[in-house]
Amino acid sequence: MADESAYRVGDGERRAVDARLQRAHGEGRLSLPEYEERSALAWAARTRADLDPLTRDLPPDTAAGATVALPAPSPAARTGEFAAAAGRRAGGVLAAAVVAVAALWGGAHLLPVSDGVTVFSSRTVGVTADDREVGSTLLFGSVTVVVPEGVRANTSGFTVFGSTECPTACTAAGPGTVDVTTVGAFGSVKVLTPAEAAAQDRDDRDD
Repeated sequence: MADESAYRVGDGERRAVDARLQRAHGEGRLSLPEYEERSALAWAARTRADLDPLTRDLPPDTAAGATVALPAPSPAARTGEFAAAAGRRAGGVLAAAVVAVAALWGGAHLLPVSDGVTVFSSRTVGVTADDREVGSTLLFGSVTVVVPEGVRANTSGFTVFGSTECPTACTAAGPGTVDVTTVGAFGSVKVLTPAEAAAQDRDDRDD
């Protein structure tokens, strides 16, 4: 039997865990620093093994319709994931072209961009307190980078016909810093704290 803890997780699983952590904080089971620490880890999670410990010491969720269980992906879901990965690989060719154009147009040195390619979709990148650099490439998409509370983000890169928002993290006064580099075109970048990401997620669900 395959080790389910090694399964990769997506933004849906990360949001579900973060929502459970929010409710636990509201119930008084987690302090604000504990919630912020676990939320940052949830957004940075890559596999089920990263997510499972974050809610293991919490009782079953009683919120209506709430669940944090991470079921094993069905064969159809895995097929869909492989198809999506193939689409991203094809889009990577276009994204690479955008990066080349951006480099020529901007005339600036670009840091290595290794945390993913976003083409015609949205992506969330979680940052831990130990990370010092995170990067992404986008084309007709959006990237949300979730930075731990108190960590200052330094944004750089080049986006053609795009926008970058960093309401709080870029002015944080904490000792930690992380370099957020994004290159691409026709997309948006948001650098948010866990609290801001949670508020955005609630707004998206309400719309």
